[in-house]
Amino acid sequence: MAITLQQIFGRYFDSFASRFHVSREMLRAAWCIQHCRTRTLGGHVNSCPEGHYHSIAYNSCRHRCCPQCAWVAREQWLAKCKQRLLPCPHHHIVFTLPSELNRIWRFNKAAYAETLFNAAKETLQQLLKDPKYLGAKPGILAALHTWNQTLLPHVHLHCIVTAGGLAGDGTWRRPQKDCLLPRKVLMLKFRGKFKAMLQQKVQSGKIQLPDSMSASDFQKLLAKLSGKPWNVKIFDAYRDGSGVATYLARYIKGGPIGKSRLLDVQDDKVVFRYRIGTQDGGDGKRQGVTALPIDQFLGRWLEHVPPRRFQTVRGYGLYSGNQYSQLDEARAALGVEPPESDSLEQLTWQQWCESAGLLDACTCPVCGKRLVSHHEFSAGRDPPSDAYSWREKQGQAA
Repeated sequence: MAITLQQIFGRYFDSFASRFHVSREMLRAAWCIQHCRTRTLGGHVNSCPEGHYHSIAYNSCRHRCCPQCAWVAREQWLAKCKQRLLPCPHHHIVFTLPSELNRIWRFNKAAYAETLFNAAKETLQQLLKDPKYLGAKPGILAALHTWNQTLLPHVHLHCIVTAGGLAGDGTWRRPQKDCLLPRKVLMLKFRGKFKAMLQQKVQSGKIQLPDSMSASDFQKLLAKLSGKPWNVKIFDAYRDGSGVATYLARYIKGGPIGKSRLLDVQDDKVVFRYRIGTQDGGDGKRQGVTALPIDQFLGRWLEHVPPRRFQTVRGYGLYSGNQYSQLDEARAALGVEPPESDSLEQLTWQQWCESAGLLDACTCPVCGKRLVSHHEFSAGRDPPSDAYSWREKQGQAA
């Protein structure tokens, strides 16, 4: 029997929170997931304009880790992202931090992730500014992920990078080689930058070492990590960036595990599917089934709740959100017109459902007309008693 994350949190979270330390961000995420699309958050009534059909629609929590209400937010992000991407080939680059540093991440999530973003950004921008590789300003879109398929810490950054950039003379410059950048050069520069930035933040007190790690232990760890290669991948160019953006969208909203992967709760264990990675003898596509004790599952899931208001997706260079991005200049250099601005922001939830082919969610099952939302009711209350006579009142007003 399939189970939802909302059911798991509803049954077991209060007991978990009474026995383990839970941060404010974790408490908020758990509360949102427990009450998403319930009477607690209020709602409205959706009705057929001809009066054939009525349904109560409770409000979504809109928390970025909630898998139940992430679909529209994910589609909105993806549509905006595709609208922003330049019509040129893109490379997918992944920067993965050594698991030995996970202890530091657990106690300094925001500052640690900030260091990762900055190290990756400076590495790419400085190398691609070199005429030996590109000699131009690229577009970079970076997204933070902190988990693997079994919810263990796996801190890494996915980057979509244009295979080319805007040169100082306003022309579009293509890379010297198909690979964009040599992988070893990219790895060495990123490793050096991240280590230097991390060390500086530890010395300045912006990152605190865990109690079990002394300053000398930290220095020994950095020295040890200097002698081993870090996992930095650069993939061959894709024809455009939309495919990689679609892949990233699955992880931008909805948290570390989707509802389709949850199978059951048996013997106080959560049973779920996961992809078997190459390090475990798989090919990254074949799926297996595993089970985690309730406390372990909740602990792992909560560990990946991002700090409040922390940006997990960022744009740099031509894709930065400021007035210096020169995105319109890049489009002109590529010979394309800018997209219509704000055209996506005006779409209603019904239009989003229609665009995705989900007509059953937004149309009357009897006559097929689009449902109309009306009679909003506040949190903790039931729909007004006259909500279902809405059509008759509309007719009288007309």
